[in-house]
Amino acid sequence: MSAKQVLGKDLMLFIGGKAIALATSCKLGLSAETIDTQSKDSGMWNEKSVKKLAWNCSSDNCFSADEKINGYDALFALFVAAEPIEIAFGIPKNKGNEMPADGWSLPAKPYKGKAVITSLELNAPDGDKATFSVSLDGTGALASVTEPAPASSGSSK
Repeated sequence: MSAKQVLGKDLMLFIGGKAIALATSCKLGLSAETIDTQSKDSGMWNEKSVKKLAWNCSSDNCFSADEKINGYDALFALFVAAEPIEIAFGIPKNKGNEMPADGWSLPAKPYKGKAVITSLELNAPDGDKATFSVSLDGTGALASVTEPAPASSGSSK
């Protein structure tokens, strides 16, 4: 059996339960800070242990002045609030080739965590579309979450 590849268009970054609007690219990164654990017994090879784990995410997007979307203005308000926000990264439950009328649904198996916005940049080049980018650093653990199965409505005896 061959593994099925996922298209980049199907992965989305959600902030506050809503996908960031008009995204052209998004990224989730993980890193490890290491410490040197070598001794004289190590020979000529370095030895390392993981000291701390970290994660970050980012999104590049087309700019829209529509106030009803999860776009630049919404992210600006979150940035100046300077508080951690909930993020989710994954494939929306209602993925498809067209945006659903009610918007994208949170992924069933997302990577989730809290993050702080560290950068929000608006770019308005002459003769081209306006864009913005947002970068976030995780605060605390990033978890791979599986949505619980719905509870059955009947009772068993």
